Amino acid sequence: MDARPGPCALPGSRALLRATKYDGTAHWIQPFQVVSDDGNLLIAAYRARTPIYTSRGEFRSPYDSLVYFWRDRWYNVFRLSRPGCGLALWYCNITTPPSFDGSQIGYIDLDLDVTVRPNGGIELLDQDEFDAHQTKYGYPEEVIERAETAARDLMALARQRGYPFSEG
Repeated sequence: MDARPGPCALPGSRALLRATKYDGTAHWIQPFQVVSDDGNLLIAAYRARTPIYTSRGEFRSPYDSLVYFWRDRWYNVFRLSRPGCGLALWYCNITTPPSFDGSQIGYIDLDLDVTVRPNGGIELLDQDEFDAHQTKYGYPEEVIERAETAARDLMALARQRGYPFSEG
């Protein structure tokens, strides 16, 4: 489940995010426009109100998003802002490293999320869901350790205002 080399996305091209849960069931499908891709960090944009398909039904976010997908990290970062306004927050998902096949971004959502507020507030979310899914889905010990490490690393990066949290 480490980063896999693959094609780079072309700026301006479209990419479809297909996130699953650990058992392979669909969790989140969202269209993006590629901003840049250096082979490790793929940055994509999403416009507010574009349909997102989730396991709970269609959703339309009120936020424009700039999303950072590192192929070698167990998390991604959504920079959220309301159209015409400044930064609202960063919403971060703990996931397996993403794959990219030329048109689709894929990863397994590992339940834990982190929010980072412009005022420096940081919150770990969904620990209860993560704990329950360890049993439900049978997460291997390595996946549990990598997810917990990713959450700690992400919160430390946010506290230090490291990239992309320096882009407020």
